Amino acid sequence: MSERIGWSRILEYVGQGAVVVSLIYVGVQVRQNTAAIQTSTSQEVYQQNQEVGLLVMESAEMAGILLQADQDLAALSPLDSIRYGRWLNVTLNLYEAVYANALQGTMEAEMAAGWLDDMSELRCTPGMAGYWEERRSSYHRAFQAALDSAFAVAMCPE
Repeated sequence: MSERIGWSRILEYVGQGAVVVSLIYVGVQVRQNTAAIQTSTSQEVYQQNQEVGLLVMESAEMAGILLQADQDLAALSPLDSIRYGRWLNVTLNLYEAVYANALQGTMEAEMAAGWLDDMSELRCTPGMAGYWEERRSSYHRAFQAALDSAFAVAMCPE
């Protein structure tokens, strides 16, 4: 009888050890999966950013619109004003996606903070300031608050 209890106890310990090893394995797998998702998300965001940048780099006309909007927004023609507004919308949608991914943990928070710092530089342009005042309600409230905070500390030249 006592030999049977001994084997029973040994098997119980072996079972507990197997559970612990399984939990460690699952933890490692989750950590690796999280890192892979964050890397993939970062690559997707950079690709989208490249596409937005190409809009400007490949079109002298679009680059001229952005330059004009930075200097004197009121001087834009109605058509150029629409194009500038769409460019801002696409750009803000990209930054909002970065922010949402950071909140969900699919992008590193530190990397997303860098993107918001970059975004705060846009606040210094007259076009962005006006666009944000008019359209900020089009964006998620948490993103609004984050961008407002970034804008509050933006060091705009006078």
